[in-house]
Amino acid sequence: MMTRRLAVLLAALFAPAVFAQGMLLPTDPSMGPLGIKSQRVSAEIVDGAAVTKVEQVFVNTSNRQLEAHYVFPLPKGAALQDFSLWINGKRTRGEVLEKQKATEIYEGIVRRLQDPGLLEYVDSDAFRARVFPVPANGEQRIELTFSQVLDFSGGLYQYHYPLGAGSRGAPKLSVRQDFTFSATIKSKTPLRSIYSPTHRLGVSRKSDNDAVAGLELGAGTDISKDLDLFYTVSDKAVGLTFMSHRPDPEQPGYFMALISPRTELKPDEILAKRITFVIDTSGSMMGERMKLARDSLKYCVQKLNARDEFNVVRFSTDVEALFDKPQAASEGNVKKALEFVGNLEAIGGTAIDEAMTRALKDGEGRGDRPHLVMFITDGHPTVGETDEAAIAANAKKLNHGSRVFTFGVGDDLNARLLDRIADEGQGTSDFVRDGRDFEVKIGGFYDKVANPVLADLALDLSTFGASDVYPRRLGDLFKGSQLVVMGRYRTPKDGAITLTGSFNGRKTAYEYRAEATKDGKAFDFVPRLWAIRKVGYLMEEIRLHGEKPELKDEIVTLGKKFGIVTPYTSYLVIEDTPMPVARPDLPRPPPPRDMPWAATGGEGRGAGGSFERARLEAKVAPAPSTAGAPAAPAMEDDFDKGFGGPGKKSLGDAAGAEGIATSKALRKMKEEEVSNKVSEPVRQASGRTFIFRSGGWVDAEALTVPGKQLKVKYLSDAYFALLKARPDLKAALALSDRLVISLGHDRSIAIVPEAGETKADAVTAFLK
Repeated sequence: MMTRRLAVLLAALFAPAVFAQGMLLPTDPSMGPLGIKSQRVSAEIVDGAAVTKVEQVFVNTSNRQLEAHYVFPLPKGAALQDFSLWINGKRTRGEVLEKQKATEIYEGIVRRLQDPGLLEYVDSDAFRARVFPVPANGEQRIELTFSQVLDFSGGLYQYHYPLGAGSRGAPKLSVRQDFTFSATIKSKTPLRSIYSPTHRLGVSRKSDNDAVAGLELGAGTDISKDLDLFYTVSDKAVGLTFMSHRPDPEQPGYFMALISPRTELKPDEILAKRITFVIDTSGSMMGERMKLARDSLKYCVQKLNARDEFNVVRFSTDVEALFDKPQAASEGNVKKALEFVGNLEAIGGTAIDEAMTRALKDGEGRGDRPHLVMFITDGHPTVGETDEAAIAANAKKLNHGSRVFTFGVGDDLNARLLDRIADEGQGTSDFVRDGRDFEVKIGGFYDKVANPVLADLALDLSTFGASDVYPRRLGDLFKGSQLVVMGRYRTPKDGAITLTGSFNGRKTAYEYRAEATKDGKAFDFVPRLWAIRKVGYLMEEIRLHGEKPELKDEIVTLGKKFGIVTPYTSYLVIEDTPMPVARPDLPRPPPPRDMPWAATGGEGRGAGGSFERARLEAKVAPAPSTAGAPAAPAMEDDFDKGFGGPGKKSLGDAAGAEGIATSKALRKMKEEEVSNKVSEPVRQASGRTFIFRSGGWVDAEALTVPGKQLKVKYLSDAYFALLKARPDLKAALALSDRLVISLGHDRSIAIVPEAGETKADAVTAFLK
């Protein structure tokens, strides 16, 4: 154990700081790539043509000047426009290497650095330049610009910037100072959805034809994930783009639909709404919390549209409404509301049931207007009906089409009750902290729902035999929003999709052409995103209505197949920290005897073999203690706090911080849009889920179906023959030098650093 820990420590100390997208590689073979201080990427995209500028600053921490080669992998079809590197007053020139020569270069680098992550670039063209001298204990700035025409299909453009050139089994790749990315997008055809499955990009829309997407990451931030950006264009008032993925023609496929309205809308194109603001004024809201509530409500009231109707309801021990029934948002009525809100005081108990009953009454006689209820509370029900189930049942019974959005303030409340009320009201629940978070979330929510475009949406996907569609209820579509729908399909074909909704009493329908592919490998991020969302809905069903064996079994199946951490698949959070990739000049400890790829017996696997042990390791467990093991960050911090972590309570927690954390985690799962946001022991690559086991990555399919196996030695001729024969496995092979990949039909290949097959012919024969 001490030997292994020492090896891990040495590898961490002497490994290069980062293997980033462009590498500055010293000619001295004993040295790895130089670390990166900063990297800034800016893209200008006009009608599908992109010009990307890259600025990188490298750091030479050695006390001698170096000679190095700069190697930059160019995206497919890209052309180098400019390269800026001045040394001793002279401009350094470089050369563009075509695919075959570039592949040789990258294979050589992979062998030298023993970093499988660099396989990501093997089928790219490359730009190479000699850099001399790189000053001792100094920095080297490099700038280059390349242009490309983006892939386009069915109204969808894709921009790809490769960042992750280091093995996923190694320590996280990071910059020492910062990484920034920005993309300015302009299009003659109106822009609709702007979406990244890999990063949470901020998007600012200047108009229907002009937008900016970007992010900024600070020092030490992980930059090991390639960046993908999709954007869609459409002349329709509401755009829809359909993406499908079907890796196995014999199984149902997966799809994602992006739905977005126009950004530029006239006042008469905004749906008139009715909204009831409900605010808790019980004694616990006293002080700063009450002031924030008043300021937030004033903001919302002042942002009402002229054709809206509204009401304000305050509750404590009693319930008081500003108007007997909702009134027009006239100047006079808005002034009355501001005075009413300004006089709110915190005193008394918490009559949640009576307040909700009063708010839902405002939905009567609404006509064609959608009715929204914005319900803010910081406590448990203490007055009138206090039983959680009874309050939820009343809210369901009295709701005739109103959308209910609940906001819990602080920790001393019943999170599950607010979830149940929002779920029955086809809305969402959220939880805010005191201070700035209160104002930002309340104001941000209202900005999102202020301008409805279509109400009561429905999406007809019957032509594709769609099933398991999430979200289950689409609700309403708002200006500036984007609706992401995911599901499965049985019928691959080119067919029609129909989106319907109502606008001021008129039924409106939009028809789109879409293709559900028969055997498509594109958009491989979709299956896991769908699975995360489905698990979120299943766990919420258990939380709100109780555990049922069939729901638990389905969560277990999805959790194990897609590597999703849940209270029922908690084995995912108790793995060892991944071993760093070895440097050529550092020793690697022998593999543990229980590794799935280290067992004796060559290709065969008996009942008592290591695959059986791997299956036993992956057995379902009731959230065991993880003392001594690293915590696994799942969807975000709230996820681990909510369940799956050491000493946490059950999924059914209703009150306090645990209940709030669980609620936030489930909402994140139900709305998740970033496929690379995964827990530490899980990776997605080549459309597969890999789980970290005993020092390497194992295909989840191989854990359940062992079968026949061929061991292949890492970096041997057989290894590169596998890469050439199955280029679709490139991303999987880039994970680590210890890897098990399922080939289907009860066969798998194990990549091992020692004692594996080295001849290319053996791989060719095994793949037949």
